[in-house]
Amino acid sequence: MKRRTFLKWGTAAPLLLSGATAAESTTVTPQNTLVVLDGLDSRTSPPRTAIVLDTFARNGLPITCLLDPSQSQLGPNSALSRTLTQRAEKTPGLVQVVPWVKQLGSMTPYFQARAAYEARRALEAILWGNDAPQSLHMAVSQTIACDMQPIAMAPSGLRASGIRNVLMRPDVSTQVRPEAWDNGVVRIIGGQRVQLQLPPTAYSLPKTQSVERVYYLSAHDLSNLPLARLQAAATAFAQQVLLPDEGPWVSAILASDIQFRDAYDYQRYVGVHFTLRSDATDKEREALMRFRQELALEGLSSSFGDKTSAESAFQYWANLKESHPLDEPLAPLGALGQGPSSSAHPSTPKSYGIAIELSQKREGGLGADNTLRIPSVRVQNVRTVSDTLQTSMGAADSVLSIPAEMLRSKAHQRMLKDALQAVKNDGLSQVVSLSDYVGRLVPTDSYTTHFRRTEAYQPYISQRSQIPNVTEREGLMNDAKVAWSYFEKWTNPKTGLCPATANFSKTNPRLHEAVTMWDVGSHIFALLAAVDLKLISDQHFRHAIEKILPNIAGRRSQGRLLPQGWIATNKFKWGNRNFDGCDAGRLLAALYSLDTHPLSKGLATSTVASWDLKDVVDDGIVHSVEEGTLVSTFRSHCAHYAAWAFRIWGIEAKSPYEVLGGKSASDGQMSLLEVCGHIGPMGAEPLLMEALEFGMSPEAAYLADVLFAAQLEEYDETGRLICVSEGPINSRPWFLYQGLQFDAPGRLWAIDTVGGLEEHRTKAFREEHRAISSKAAYLWSACKDHAWSAKLLSFVRERAQTPYGFASNINEQTGTPSSTYSDINTNAVILQSIAARLKHGA
Repeated sequence: MKRRTFLKWGTAAPLLLSGATAAESTTVTPQNTLVVLDGLDSRTSPPRTAIVLDTFARNGLPITCLLDPSQSQLGPNSALSRTLTQRAEKTPGLVQVVPWVKQLGSMTPYFQARAAYEARRALEAILWGNDAPQSLHMAVSQTIACDMQPIAMAPSGLRASGIRNVLMRPDVSTQVRPEAWDNGVVRIIGGQRVQLQLPPTAYSLPKTQSVERVYYLSAHDLSNLPLARLQAAATAFAQQVLLPDEGPWVSAILASDIQFRDAYDYQRYVGVHFTLRSDATDKEREALMRFRQELALEGLSSSFGDKTSAESAFQYWANLKESHPLDEPLAPLGALGQGPSSSAHPSTPKSYGIAIELSQKREGGLGADNTLRIPSVRVQNVRTVSDTLQTSMGAADSVLSIPAEMLRSKAHQRMLKDALQAVKNDGLSQVVSLSDYVGRLVPTDSYTTHFRRTEAYQPYISQRSQIPNVTEREGLMNDAKVAWSYFEKWTNPKTGLCPATANFSKTNPRLHEAVTMWDVGSHIFALLAAVDLKLISDQHFRHAIEKILPNIAGRRSQGRLLPQGWIATNKFKWGNRNFDGCDAGRLLAALYSLDTHPLSKGLATSTVASWDLKDVVDDGIVHSVEEGTLVSTFRSHCAHYAAWAFRIWGIEAKSPYEVLGGKSASDGQMSLLEVCGHIGPMGAEPLLMEALEFGMSPEAAYLADVLFAAQLEEYDETGRLICVSEGPINSRPWFLYQGLQFDAPGRLWAIDTVGGLEEHRTKAFREEHRAISSKAAYLWSACKDHAWSAKLLSFVRERAQTPYGFASNINEQTGTPSSTYSDINTNAVILQSIAARLKHGA
């Protein structure tokens, strides 16, 4: 059609639809018009709703009703549900009910697919129970509604759950903006808010408009009119919409008809998949391969797989990382839910993929178990392939499941080939293999990439810990002595405190003689490890602790006694007035370990009890104090670790990571990845410290697997040893947070700095400063007994030892360590990790 022009905004952007001249629009094409009724809930009057729907139907005005399927008070027997279903069944071309998911526009692709799948199922449950007519399902299943968002996500996850049309509902009248997306989804944004008026009041409706007209009515407003006059008001509105005084003639449509009644070039995918009996002979398999090769030469792709017993649904594993070879069957799954993951399949090592289920059920989409359920049509007769497809699925995406037994005769092969060619040439269908079908529809973004990688590597990273042998124990003890040498050399004999960093180069020697409470916590952990490893005597340990504790008594400010943000190591009880909630978490964890150690039982109790820690926890959120002002620490990777540390001292605190509750494993893990993506790059600390100090929480355990899998994949694919964490450097900006960026595609090893300056965000800066963290290597050795961990530990052991402890890191680009620069946290964490590993071995 000439009245539409298309402007491409790029591969991730929609086609924005705009009109040609008003004259062309008036004389050539109708004005497609949607009328939408929202506000349908427990407050809605069913009788008034029935009057309006019946009146519109009598006047030939289609109406799309939006219903929130999460309303638990509704059900198939509720008055409102009966009002809607009776009319949808009686006049299916004039009344349609569509699920409304308020925040759908702000969801990422995975949760778009999940929300659409659950919303469609919930809508059918509250309207029809298990008795939804198939024709109604096909129309409803392709349409969904949500609210407009200031910044809307691309609807790239919706087609996986069968959605092709999206209405974005405005709160107030907004110009209509249609979008046609690359994945075949059309989104209609905005519309005009209208209230029914008593005749002869005229409505201010647009005379001409280059795009669809969309009118939104609210069911809540129906109560504003007298019941006796409601029918007259609805009639007047319907007539004015359908028979405008001027402008183009009106084509009023349902939301499900959007793509069929405009220049959106609607197309569907038809997957072709052959099923073989498990006892099929070699001859039958060869015959199928020959036929599939013939189809491929004619541009008809297909796939095949063994029947998974006599179950109602065929279940396979679809590889999403590599294209599927023509001559290999899709790998069958066992019963879904068995094994470490419902969608991890050991026969495809380290390959990303997803479990798929071909079902005869009308529903399709991404389930809570991360299984993609695909509507399929079981072909029973080669003579009626096209008719079967049309009758079963209409114009929706679907898969033809064809038993290989149908190919026994040449006549049947010719008929099937002709039928598939007819489908291919119908102007609507793209014929693809099942594996291609899945690859085109399944949600794909940065979060799902991390999720699938972790699933793929799970069998290889979940290895049981081994007891270190004699040689390994000797090596670890030698490493511990190196790490302890930092404390032996630099601890101030008067204060008992140890500087945060030490530059012992001959040209520019310097001690950073101030420590945070994180540093002090690390020092305490180092002492605990040293005494457990017999590097120091019990008396030495006790004497050292008794020197440290008075220095962290804290300072009173704004009526709160709190440990200080930093204190000097060369002065007694001298520091600032600030307080850091994250650093306090490290200190509290150390003091709890100190308080429960046999040599220092109860020694820290009075110190912690004296602090006004409850005053910095507001609504469960741990805060810092900066210049007297409370500042939340919640949006940080330390918040989860700090929350656990506060809890062990009896102070309830919230964690941003704790989003797994009430969700399936897949939904919870994806939620957690998104939370971390919003925070920033994630490294080994304080993630792995939790395992050594509290035992691993489910959240930290999963994130550790995500980070480990990404580092392992990097090594598998590039040979690079990546070991990211936080730590100091011997030049500006002095401290770096290195980690995996979850909201970036692929494997982006990002760097954050305290100042966050633009000069520190460049690729050149990342390349120059990317480093292998010495302490993280030892943390992985303690937490993941794996060949890669051993290789990493060996690499650091050979390069990072200095006369006074371990170098903080090894520059990846040059392969050289910071040989004259070390820090308190690196050596404390190495000691802590070695003690934990050897304790486990003992």
